[in-house]
Amino acid sequence: MSFSLAWFAAQGIAREDFLERAGFDDTGEVDEYFEEEHSAGELPGGWTVIVTSDVGLLAPDKLAQWSAGGRLVAAVVHEGSMNSLATEWVDGKQVWSLAHDGSEGGDSLEVEGQLPEIFEELKQEAIAAQAESEREGGGVDFVFDIPLDVAADLTGFRHDEMGFDDDIPPFTALERIHIAE
Repeated sequence: MSFSLAWFAAQGIAREDFLERAGFDDTGEVDEYFEEEHSAGELPGGWTVIVTSDVGLLAPDKLAQWSAGGRLVAAVVHEGSMNSLATEWVDGKQVWSLAHDGSEGGDSLEVEGQLPEIFEELKQEAIAAQAESEREGGGVDFVFDIPLDVAADLTGFRHDEMGFDDDIPPFTALERIHIAE
């Protein structure tokens, strides 16, 4: 199964305020595996996460508005085309952005702003794994994971590694109440 989705994690913004800014209402119906078009959950560290199939929500004006008064980390995943992107916004301003375009080759990485310290470590690990993979015949794009791993390091969330347990309640389905501005 390949994923094509976006997720937004807000910290320092009340859950209800974040959902309202993004144009959603919580239905309360459990959505453990992101099967619904939109879902949300809470993570340790005060993060509220929205997972959606609407990648069009990743627009700078929206991210600026949604991050007002807090911190927002967003990611987009297109596993079919091996494209990934992560970005962080704090109080309406973009701090950094990191994107990988799989069509441009295994080591393509577009970087903007002041990246978190973990970036260099993750980049070196991915490049080493990529080189090893190519020596063994290739076929694996490790650089694809760098934006997602940076975002996961900050928030504790990664779309394909969620294991709900007693510490993390399941996500619930969201319904659109208005189109986010």
